[in-house]
Amino acid sequence: MSSARDTLLGLYADYNALEAAVGLMNWDRQVLMPAGGAAARTAHTGILTSKSHALLTSDEVRRALEALEAEAEPGSEDAAMARALRREVDIETKLPAELVARKSQVSSDAYETWKQAKAENRFDLLAPYLQQLFDIAGETAELLGYTDHVYDALIDLYEEGATFADADTMFREIKQPIVDLVREIRENGRPVDDSALTQDWNVPQLRDFAEATLGDIGFDFNRGRLNVAPNAFCSGSSYGDIRMTTRASSHLKGIVSSSLHEMGHALYEQNSPPKWDRTPLAGGISLAVHESQSRLWENIIGRSRGFWQHFLPSLQAAFPVLSGFDSESFYRAYSKVEPTFIRVGADELTYNLHILVRFELEVEILTGKTAINDLPEAWNAKYEDYLGIKPSTDSIGCLQDVHWSRGSVGYFPTYAMGNLIGAQMWKRLQQDLPNTEDLMAQGDFAPILGWLVDRVYSKAKLVRPRQLVTDVTGRPMESGDWLEYANLKYRDIYGLVG
Repeated sequence: MSSARDTLLGLYADYNALEAAVGLMNWDRQVLMPAGGAAARTAHTGILTSKSHALLTSDEVRRALEALEAEAEPGSEDAAMARALRREVDIETKLPAELVARKSQVSSDAYETWKQAKAENRFDLLAPYLQQLFDIAGETAELLGYTDHVYDALIDLYEEGATFADADTMFREIKQPIVDLVREIRENGRPVDDSALTQDWNVPQLRDFAEATLGDIGFDFNRGRLNVAPNAFCSGSSYGDIRMTTRASSHLKGIVSSSLHEMGHALYEQNSPPKWDRTPLAGGISLAVHESQSRLWENIIGRSRGFWQHFLPSLQAAFPVLSGFDSESFYRAYSKVEPTFIRVGADELTYNLHILVRFELEVEILTGKTAINDLPEAWNAKYEDYLGIKPSTDSIGCLQDVHWSRGSVGYFPTYAMGNLIGAQMWKRLQQDLPNTEDLMAQGDFAPILGWLVDRVYSKAKLVRPRQLVTDVTGRPMESGDWLEYANLKYRDIYGLVG
């Protein structure tokens, strides 16, 4: 190890420890912390966030990074490490400590307010915090800089190199085909009955089924855990401590699909190379690539025929109320297309329309077209326009997501990008493993997971996201493979010609 690399990693270890502490505090806040701890937790995370920002932007880190950049061989692991850290340092250096501290304080307070506002259907409670957080997002964009659109600086925080134009083009390519297919399903599709999947489910028992399923697929519970929480997410402090949460709902998908979704994130992090753990190269490269894995495991795999041929018997053993299904009827019921209000419970086909609504509203708020106080009305209008349904309350409308209360503006398009990238990767995987349905039906997920580990997870942050997608699939992200996948699957399920 070079002296420059040794010095830099020593400094980065301190930064990583602070970030891990904040991450664990935030996990605890959403899973176990008593309500009375909110004020102290906000203060604690604010202090640690300020300290991590100060460390990352310190002269010592700058000098050590410059030294590594000067001596690293092009194309080497050291060069990749320097590049990955340079991006973090450059972003944080452009953001003043006051702004970082203010965002931490406001987002912590907003999260607690969001929980109350959602429970009580009180948008007025959250609105002042959303105004502050979108103002902070605008300040952040100006400080980071952009050439064509204010959204460029914000989406780049989550997906390096992505722009407003990329997201806008993606949605223009997929919106009308989705709308047209949903309309054709509604008007001409054969009936699909999923009423039995909505029950008063035994949450601990369903969580146990999800945990057993994740373990069978390949998640190592010696290095991770699964808890039930109000919203599903994945976090972790190292490849040896990956924490997932899952969310309950009246539909079976509430726990099952959200567990599979978070498992996709968790497998990515858990299979990051141990040698890079707690270094700038550790973990997933970007949000869109991360979402490609969560959406691939949740949907392409978790809503497939082969998957349910294997797992339906154990689900029926736990829940005899489902004994009337065979694997084919369950597969169709679980994949039913029906516009609904809640994004995380949406079917695979209409999900991208939920993301489109959020993307358009973020842009409209940032550019002054829509005011924060007008958000509920604007939200409802778009749902009526794109999905043909109008939320009856803000709790199932613009208050449903946690993201904006955390100040995560620019995040949402990565979900739709993940759908597209996941379909591209799956198509490439099937060229090497053409018998994926048989493997899943037999409960043999090792070849699928092994392929993803080899091509995606083991690369961690070694290359930029666009390069990784190109390396794995042969081309950058595009919409064609996902549209082909969606048309073939849902025309088959609904008996549509063409």
